[in-house]
Amino acid sequence: MRLVLAPVIFYFFLTGGNARRASLDYLRRLHNFSGDASPFASVPTWRDSLRHFWQFGLASLEKTDAWIGRIRKQHVQNCGNTHFRDLEQRPEGGVLIGSHLGNLEVARAIASSSYSKRMNVLVFTEHAQAFNRALRELNPNVTVDVIQVTNIDMGLAIMLRERVDQGEFVVIVGDRTSVTDPSQSVRHHFLGKPAQFAIGPWVLASILECPVYFLFCLRNSTGAGYDLHLDFVTAQLQLPRRSRQQHIDAILSQYIAKLETLCRHYPYQWFNFFDFWQQQETAATTEGSVGNAD
Repeated sequence: MRLVLAPVIFYFFLTGGNARRASLDYLRRLHNFSGDASPFASVPTWRDSLRHFWQFGLASLEKTDAWIGRIRKQHVQNCGNTHFRDLEQRPEGGVLIGSHLGNLEVARAIASSSYSKRMNVLVFTEHAQAFNRALRELNPNVTVDVIQVTNIDMGLAIMLRERVDQGEFVVIVGDRTSVTDPSQSVRHHFLGKPAQFAIGPWVLASILECPVYFLFCLRNSTGAGYDLHLDFVTAQLQLPRRSRQQHIDAILSQYIAKLETLCRHYPYQWFNFFDFWQQQETAATTEGSVGNAD
């Protein structure tokens, strides 16, 4: 399969000028931000960017492998402070906040195949129903519901609250802002420069009044397995009206610190292939490109 993948990735690398520039910009920001702890021996070049594209291609294949059972629980090493079995044993549900760093699909597939708790995955792209059908064709026993959303409103919050009260989990990424309402975001330093981060995941987590976790799943350095970072953050995220901004900044600081640490350890697995630091201007024109893989 990799023989088929290679020319496809090379084609996208050659023709995807915006994505290629965004890739190199990210890699160089990471290098400069990390200083002596940089994962690169020297300033990243186009060769590093091509490797970045290649890792994205592998991650795309691994999504299917995970859902058809080729990737199993024994291929995943837990590196966080919480295990999926801990979630299984608790009566309440929760919110799992991930990102486009790594491969959440592998984590969701492992959780679905090994545990009974249902995952409700919020995506901000089209074709969620088609994706649900495809998942069930690959694996009829899948316990994941992909929910397409354009914004987080009260109707969605009520539905998700009911599901969380039944012990289910909500999965949402914290590193993508709405292209329809970019005002629902805040600027926060990431890799040394301000970037836009959505407030929706954090507001939703506070409305649901349930435990909050960070969730990342990344291919390890051997390439033969995955490191699962599932970390308990808080039993309930509270955003008092008078100090809401300060509380959002605090939880966002935790999230971004985790992102930056993982980027240094897994530098080629950041799969936002657009100008993340100027996304208000460019995200609307990059939806559907090589890097938009909710």
